Amino acid sequence: MTQTGRTQNGFSTAGNSLRSLSPKTAAAICLMALMGVLWLRVLTRGRSGPSAAEAASAAEVSVAAQPAAPLRIVPVTLPVVQGRNDVLTRDFFSSANWPGFLQSDKKPQADLSEQQQLEKQRQDFDAMAKTINLDAIIQASGDQPARVCVEGKVLSQGQTLTIKRPSENYELTVSEIGEYQVVLTWNQWSVILKMAQVERAD
Repeated sequence: MTQTGRTQNGFSTAGNSLRSLSPKTAAAICLMALMGVLWLRVLTRGRSGPSAAEAASAAEVSVAAQPAAPLRIVPVTLPVVQGRNDVLTRDFFSSANWPGFLQSDKKPQADLSEQQQLEKQRQDFDAMAKTINLDAIIQASGDQPARVCVEGKVLSQGQTLTIKRPSENYELTVSEIGEYQVVLTWNQWSVILKMAQVERAD
C-alpha cells in the first residue's frame, strides 16, 4: 500500500509540490479549469438551444399570421369654457399690446405741468428748426409769386412742409417769403430761415 510521504513538520510532499508551483503555472491551471467548466455548460445546453430557437420562431410566425385589429379613432369633444377659449384676449395686430411702439416724447408725461410740457415742446421745436436747410429763395418777375426751396422741396406761400422726427411730425407752413428770409410756422411757434444770396428768375 502506497503511503504519501510527510516532512518533519507533518506536511505532505504533495502540498510541498503545490507550493513550489510558479504563479504562471497556477494561473494556467485556473484558466484551463475555467475553460473546461464553460465548455461543459455549452455542450450540455446546446441540445436544447435549436429546439428553443425553433419554438420562438414558430411563435413569431403565428403572431404575424394573425390579422391586425382595425384601428378605431374616436373623436373627443373638448369642453368649452366661457371666457377662456371663445374670446380673443390678445389681438396680435393691436398697437395697445405692443407698448414699445407707443413710447414717444409727444405723449404728455403725467408728472409735468402744462407749462412744462409747452416748454419741452418749444425746446424740441427749436432743436428741429436748427436742422432745416434753406436752399434758395426764388423771386419771380411779374405777377408770379415768390417760391422757396426748403429741404429739397419747392414751396409757395401757404404750402406745408412735413419734417419727421422720432418725437414728433412737424407740419411747417410757409407763412411769409421775404427777399432774404422765409418764415415757417408750426402751432404757435415760428422759425425764420435766412440766406445771404437771392436767386431771381426772369
